Amino acid sequence: MKTSRALAAMLTIAVLSWLGSEVLAQPKGPIKVGIFLSLTGPLAPLGAFNRSGIEVASQEFGGQVAGRKIELLVEDDEGKPDVGLSKIRKLVEQDKVAVVVGPVSSPVALAVREYMVSKNVPWVLTFATAPSLTRDLGAPNIFRASWSGEQAQYPSGSYVYQKLGFQRIAVVGLDYVAGRAEAKAFSEGFKAAGGKSVQEVWVPLGAPDAAPFVTQIQPGSVDAVVGAGIWGSDAVRIIRAFEEYGIKGRMPVIVINTAVADGSLLPALGKSALGLRSYGPYCFGLDTPENRKFVDLFTRHSGKAPGIEAYIGYTAGRVALEAAKAVNGNVEDRAAYLKALQNVDYVGPTGRFHFDANRNALVNIFLQEVRQVGSDIFNAPIDLIGREVAQR
Repeated sequence: MKTSRALAAMLTIAVLSWLGSEVLAQPKGPIKVGIFLSLTGPLAPLGAFNRSGIEVASQEFGGQVAGRKIELLVEDDEGKPDVGLSKIRKLVEQDKVAVVVGPVSSPVALAVREYMVSKNVPWVLTFATAPSLTRDLGAPNIFRASWSGEQAQYPSGSYVYQKLGFQRIAVVGLDYVAGRAEAKAFSEGFKAAGGKSVQEVWVPLGAPDAAPFVTQIQPGSVDAVVGAGIWGSDAVRIIRAFEEYGIKGRMPVIVINTAVADGSLLPALGKSALGLRSYGPYCFGLDTPENRKFVDLFTRHSGKAPGIEAYIGYTAGRVALEAAKAVNGNVEDRAAYLKALQNVDYVGPTGRFHFDANRNALVNIFLQEVRQVGSDIFNAPIDLIGREVAQR
C-alpha cells in the first residue's frame, strides 16, 4: 500500500514537472518595440523616414527574433514635449514595450528623459541630437544610435577650414535647441582650426518662407555659406532660397547631409541641389555590400531612396533587435538586455557600428556632393572626414 502511494506520488511529480517544462518551453509573446516619433508637425518628414527605416530593420530580421514575433507599436509625439510625455507613458505603462526607439525631437527627448530613466526602460535614440542626453544627462538605459549635435559638426568645421580652404563663413541654422547646438559645434571646430564665423542666421522651425532670413547673408564678406543645422522640409525651403536669391551661384554652399541626402528631399530640390556639398554619417552613394543591400531593401519597402533619416531609423531598429538576438529573445531579462545593447557590434551600411562607453554611437563622417548621372540625382562620396568619431 505504501509502495503504491509512493509510486503514485512520484508519478504525479513527474507529470507536473513535465507539464511545467512544457509551459516554459512554449513560445513567449511578441517582442514589443515602441516607436516614438514626430509623425505630424514640422519634423514629420524625418519621423516618417525614421519609421520606415525601423520597419526595414524588422523585415531584415524576418519579423521575428528567436521565434518571437516583432511587434512595432507606433506613437506620434507631434514634436511637442507635453504630448511626448503622454505618449511615452502609454507605451511603457499600457503597451508594456520592451524597448523604445526614438524620438526625432531633442526637446521631446529631454522632456521624457527623467520618466524613462525612472522606469529604466531600454531607450534607443534616433534623431534627438542634444549632446546632454548621452553626456551629463546620460543613464545606463539611454543609447544613441545616431550622433550628438556636436559629434559630426565639430570635426567637419575643422575640415572645412583645413581641407577646403574656406576662411570666413556665414552659418545658417534652425532656431531651436538641436539646430543651435549643431551650428555652434560647427563654428567652434571652424574657429579652433583658424577660421572666422562672420555671420549667423537663425531660421524659425517651420517658417513658411526662408527668404527674409537667407537674404541677410552678405556674400561679399564670406567665402562660403554653411547650413550647419537644417533638415526636413525647412531644408528644402532654405536651399531653394539659396538658389533663388543667388547665394548658391555666388559662393560654395555646404550643408549637413540631412538637408539634401534624403530621398524625399532630392526630388523636391531637383537640379537646384546639384553641386551642393554636404557632410554627415551616411552617404547614399557608398559602394559597399551592406549599403547596397540597405538601399535595395529600403527602396523596395518605401518606394523612395534612403537618406540619413532612413539610415538612422534602420540603425536604431537594428541595434534594438541585434541586442534582442544576443539574449535569445529574452528581453524581459532587462539587465542582460541592457548589457547586450551596450555590446552591439556589427558591420552596417556605413561600416562598423558600435557604442562608446557613454552609449553614444561612434560614427564615420563623409563629405559628399550632389551629382547627376543620366536621370539620377544622388549624393556621391568625396572624402572621409573622420572615422569612428566620438562625442566630445
